[in-house]
Amino acid sequence: MVTIVRAYGSYFESFPKDTVIYILVNPIVMATITFSDLESFRRCPYAYKLDSTDAFPDKVTLEDCLKRSVDDTIREFSKQRIMGNRLKDEKVLEAFWKNWDVNYVKVYNPLKEDPLQYIHIGEKCIRNFVYQSTRFGSVDIVASDMEGTLPLPGGNEISISIQEVGRRGTTAYLTKYVTDTEVSSKEELRDDLGMKASALWAMDNLDAREIVMRWVFLVPSISTELTAYREQCNDAARSLSSIIDEIKASKNPLPRETGQCASCPYQSRCPRFLHELSTRVTGPDKGTELADRYLELEEKKQALRNRIELLDAEQDALRAEIVAFSDSKGYMSLRGTQGKLLIRHERKAELPQDKKGIITRLKETGQYESLSMPNYPRLRSDIVKGIADPEIIRMANIENIDKIYIKKNE
Repeated sequence: MVTIVRAYGSYFESFPKDTVIYILVNPIVMATITFSDLESFRRCPYAYKLDSTDAFPDKVTLEDCLKRSVDDTIREFSKQRIMGNRLKDEKVLEAFWKNWDVNYVKVYNPLKEDPLQYIHIGEKCIRNFVYQSTRFGSVDIVASDMEGTLPLPGGNEISISIQEVGRRGTTAYLTKYVTDTEVSSKEELRDDLGMKASALWAMDNLDAREIVMRWVFLVPSISTELTAYREQCNDAARSLSSIIDEIKASKNPLPRETGQCASCPYQSRCPRFLHELSTRVTGPDKGTELADRYLELEEKKQALRNRIELLDAEQDALRAEIVAFSDSKGYMSLRGTQGKLLIRHERKAELPQDKKGIITRLKETGQYESLSMPNYPRLRSDIVKGIADPEIIRMANIENIDKIYIKKNE
């Protein structure tokens, strides 16, 4: 008896013992990674792994709920804007509240934060969205919720999602709405890999001479625009491919502790917090004692390091006073009751960090082998003595330093 089964992880206990089973298994194809995946992985690889399985429910933070609700509302009304319909605050706010209710059922809120503060931020975002969309001189929207797949170097690819595409003449504007309360600087926005990848995709798929990346910060109602250049976007594509390679190679990812850990639905499974959570129930244990002892020793070491820094500063000031006194009297040493100080005026040669020029010069003059290819301490000594190659001496930085050697009483 031969049975052919197309398997998707099913169990076969119900088949007779003499059954020969040939399994036709569909090849496992990794779903195209999105920028949401990348952000989750970079925030915490361990939580990303748990979140990417079906074993855990879809849980979001209040911040995530705010962003999703605003994005869902913008998506709905962007389509109306394309049709030429004028937006009204009341209608758009009503849609936001409805979207909030849908997304709020997934919220995980262990810190018992007041959701009203997030709702108020969302309402402000929506009002500013309507203002930004209807004010004179706003970008003419021609497409919304545009999706695609961008091939990356190394055979990887990433899913592209552009909230809005606007147009002025032959220039296409890619708009990203941001619900953060703080406005990012242009330097920070230049590192937005998601926007650069979207711009690279747009260069090859949209009929436009120029691509402009546009961020709209909805809370303060401020927008920032940067022109996209292919070379910079190609650099971003290479960086994204490296991150995706890291995700693929990450078999047993480690957790990364951030300020968002307190609201993470996987905290009770996280090895970084297992001991902390257990002691909240059982009270301090041996692990607590060991941690306290170690922290106490570290605190004592730091106190000693701070004390040494103060003593070093005091000794440096005293060294200058000793050298000045000895030079004024013509002394080369000072005798104390506990020992003797020897005062020396020495020269110190510092070589440049990039030593390519020195190595080239040594090879040109045949000194490379004689200096043991090369022996830098000996080379510094020759420079100080003035017997090194004059060209090498010019490459070095020579300083006069005062040294004090201690000779204690036997």
